[in-house]
Amino acid sequence: MRFRGKASTLGGLVLVAAMSITGCAGNPESVRPEHSLAQPDINQQDPTALRDGGDLRVPIDALPSNFNPKQVDGARVVTYQLAEAILPSAFLDTADGVPAVNRNFFDSIELVSTDPQVVRYVIAEKAAWSNGRSLSWLDLRGHWAALNGTDTGYEVNNHVGYQDVAQVERGATDKEAVLTFAKPFADWQGLFRPLVPVEVTENAEAFNKSWLDGPAVTSGPFEVASIDTTAKVVTLRRNTQWWATPATLDRVIFRVLAPAARADELANGGIDLYPIGGDIDLFTRAKSMPGVEIRQATERRAGQLTFNGAAGSRLADERLRIAVAQAIDPQQVTDVVVGPIAPGTEAVGNHIVPPGYAGYQDNSSTLPFDPEAVKTALDGLGWVLDGATRAKDGERLNLRFVVQATPTGRAVSGVIAEQLAQVGIETTVESVPVDRFQSSYLQPGNFDLIAFEWTKSPYPISHDRPVFQEPVGAKAGNNFGRVSVPGIQELYDRAIAEFDTTQRDELANEIDVLAWKYAHHLPLYPESGAYAVRSDLANYGARGLGAYGFAQAGFMK
Repeated sequence: MRFRGKASTLGGLVLVAAMSITGCAGNPESVRPEHSLAQPDINQQDPTALRDGGDLRVPIDALPSNFNPKQVDGARVVTYQLAEAILPSAFLDTADGVPAVNRNFFDSIELVSTDPQVVRYVIAEKAAWSNGRSLSWLDLRGHWAALNGTDTGYEVNNHVGYQDVAQVERGATDKEAVLTFAKPFADWQGLFRPLVPVEVTENAEAFNKSWLDGPAVTSGPFEVASIDTTAKVVTLRRNTQWWATPATLDRVIFRVLAPAARADELANGGIDLYPIGGDIDLFTRAKSMPGVEIRQATERRAGQLTFNGAAGSRLADERLRIAVAQAIDPQQVTDVVVGPIAPGTEAVGNHIVPPGYAGYQDNSSTLPFDPEAVKTALDGLGWVLDGATRAKDGERLNLRFVVQATPTGRAVSGVIAEQLAQVGIETTVESVPVDRFQSSYLQPGNFDLIAFEWTKSPYPISHDRPVFQEPVGAKAGNNFGRVSVPGIQELYDRAIAEFDTTQRDELANEIDVLAWKYAHHLPLYPESGAYAVRSDLANYGARGLGAYGFAQAGFMK
């Protein structure tokens, strides 16, 4: 049952910034998706039905500012896309969203014991890096040492899981690594996803800066052919030294292309697909485009609104932040963004667990959409109506609202701005360039309100812990709004150490209720998961909960 009221749809379709903080840990028993569109819609074909070679051309929003996916500036969607093609990973997600051992790189990964918790990794004999060095236990130890938080010089996106490991030791051979945990970590299967080489982790300088211009040491079905920062293109080519099944494609080309230009480019044969998200124009264009079909599958992406609660900011006042949150109706936003593409879609009612998972519970009634309660609260705080806008001590209640400088970004701000205006809250919308969105606005907290999308991992509890990290000085993890939630760290400690899935679900929902109570951020809508794709492209498209699948992608004969 939905508790947030459903209002009439405002004009304009929106897709907010596709910014992602990805990659933490996992336990297959806790990954239990239940959904109707979760199976990938990729035109699955046997490799014998595909022609050898060809280029897959993928549009992206921006080039990575750092190609190290484990560095704080490198943790973006595009970096993780690249990583699947050019870096090892301990596990890969299956079509059902359940992680499976990546047999191209590991013969086995097993939980040896739980008290103490010990995990043994046996690396595939042929697994090697592009510089000729064999993958070894030293890569896992270096990765752990860089990410466990003991050396603060490493600018790490996420310490979760790694900080719970006491030691990484050599096993029977250099191809075996044994992890012993200091305390239980239920999501252990998300570690080393992806794995970066010891050349990157050997010191903080290398970790932070050696991949600013591109990855130097890789391993996977593809390798980097070129990075053109002027044309904003990254080209991967088939790795001739790859020891496993060769990729079907010759190249995968990632090209920065504005969303507004993607339909024309697909129609003219310049790209092979584009994400539709909530853009009705891109959806409509795709439906009438010859040789193109729409593929759709549930994804772990959701739109949300982050509030700046840092000390000294206007929304550091918890009562005001709660009032602003209650003035916004996520169902109305969902109707506008996703409704025309996936009619009947409900707004997201949980900060932690994605819709469609067995542990998902809609807790939005904790902080319901209630404009009348908002008006009463604002009056009580001294923000009284002065004409159409509220004011206090001669100062107008105006919030800076940052979105991407795209038609859809401007539209989402229009929807929410109108909702806020109905209770007397004024907004100043700033549409900013996509390539500056994260570095200049999101990460430094340069906003009052900011809209973007989270991309979840298969391990929602450990994945989202940095989102609620307690800010210390300039370090706030992925807690971009720097909102502190009392008691949430203790709940995370318990949830991350809990192997029983039922207990973990209960703890996840306790965490979520706290997030609602303190208006940490506001979940809005689930992504449509829709893509416009060339009809002859096989084994690729709407991946749903599975891996991207670059190695299997190709074109029909």
